[in-house]
Formats: sequence, structure tokens, C-alpha cells
Amino acid sequence: MFHFFSRFGALAALVLALLPDGPARGADNSKPAGQMIPLGDFGADEMAYISIPASAPSVGIILVPDAFGLDDFTKAEANRLASMGYLALAVDIYNGNQMTDPGYLANMVANLDTATVLKTINAGIRLLNESPTFHTDHVVVMGWGAGATYVFEEARDNKMLDGAIMFYGPAPLQPGEIEKFAAPLCALYPDRDPVATHETVEAFQHRMKEAGNDFEAWYIAAASGWSEPKSKGYNPVEDSEAWKVALPFLLRIASEPARSKNPSLIDKAKDKIENLFQ
Repeated sequence: MFHFFSRFGALAALVLALLPDGPARGADNSKPAGQMIPLGDFGADEMAYISIPASAPSVGIILVPDAFGLDDFTKAEANRLASMGYLALAVDIYNGNQMTDPGYLANMVANLDTATVLKTINAGIRLLNESPTFHTDHVVVMGWGAGATYVFEEARDNKMLDGAIMFYGPAPLQPGEIEKFAAPLCALYPDRDPVATHETVEAFQHRMKEAGNDFEAWYIAAASGWSEPKSKGYNPVEDSEAWKVALPFLLRIASEPARSKNPSLIDKAKDKIENLFQ
């Protein structure tokens, strides 16, 4: 079960009431099947796994994996999203490596280069905004655990995004981390977490709202890692509950008018002024 302390509005409430139990874990993910593609034309050396829906999508989703990297789970999630009509692009943040030993995970996450990871994510976002072949009207970035940390930064800073979803991600309270965000943010937190406690998450939500952000925070009755089968916290029942939050958010983004991703003259002037003080 999940507990929420904020609302998406009438549209999401209606969609949530009509939803089944969420994307089924046992579903056949062989179709549509994805493939690896390079991101070189959009500014990154890494590869990404793309899964294409049967009909023309209006929403493209960048998937940022957790500490295990671009594994079978992340690719299966991309395939499931494509089967629901979304164009899914799962980026590789480990330069082709996959983590199979849980003992190395913390070390690998600690040694990730933030600038390189963001460059890879930004290349995926650019692909969905600029590619004649894979362009979508709306772009959402979604991440789990370690990947959700980078999703937070993209939601805050990237004006080419229409939305962002964090599964068991951060709830930062440091000065300077909470400002006006570029995109709506949906965050799902574990009900039992020693770091993202209820008090921390509620304080984070309060500060996000004070800053004028479009932000929703939900609790899932599970530990961190509820989606990833290799995680000790894996909980397929609660994973289905989490998707009952994520899917209405995606549908809400899809229902909004497509907007131009080119910066306005005001945005350009604002960025130029901000650069003078950096």
C-alpha cells in the first residue's frame, strides 16, 4: 500500500481510480524489444537502450538506472513503458559496465563523476527534443536510487524537461539546493528509510512548496530498492503500488499542451546574467 500527503488534482484522481494493479511483472516484455544506440550526435560518448512503442508517442522517458547500472531490470522497465505507448530511453551511467556484486555498489556510486553522468542524461534529453526520428512533444526523466539523485538535478536545472520522477531518491534540505525548479517533480519515498525519514521528506516538501515548485511526494510501504529484483528491499507488490502514482503523473504530463523547448529571450538574458556571477 502507499500513503500520500499531497494531491495531483482531479485528472490524476480519476485516472488512479480507473487504473488496474499497475504494469504486471509477469508480462511478456519481448515485444517491443529495444536496442542499444550511441548518443554521440547529442554530446555524450555513452550508449543508451531505446525501446520504441507501436504507435507514435507524445511522451519520451529518459530512464536513469540505480547502482546496478543498465541491467536487465532497467531494460525491462523501458520495454514495459514502450508497451504502454511511451518512447523509453535508458541511459548507461557506467560506461558499459554492470554491477553484480552488492559489495562494490557503494564504491561505484561514490566514484561516479557527476558531470559525466549529467552529460549522458542531457544527451538523452537532447535526443528526444531534437532528433527528427525520435522527437516527442513531452520529455520526462525517471530514476531509481543513485539515478534519482541526478533526476533531482535535472528537474531543478533543465528547461528542456516537462517532468521528472524519483523512486527512492534524495530529500535534500541544504541551502541552495531548493530553488525554483525547471520541471514538475514527483517523488516516491520508502516508508522505512533511515535517511529519508518522514520528518525529512515533509520538511523537503514544505520547502519545495515555499519555493513555488510543482512537487508531489508519496510514501511507499517498503524499503529502498523495492523495484529492483537484485535488491534486498525488492517488493513486487509495493512496486505495483508505486506505479499507481507514477502512471497518473505521466498521463498528466501527456495531457498538457506541447511547449517550445527553445529558450526565450528572457531566459537567455537571465542565464547570461547568472553566468556573470559564477
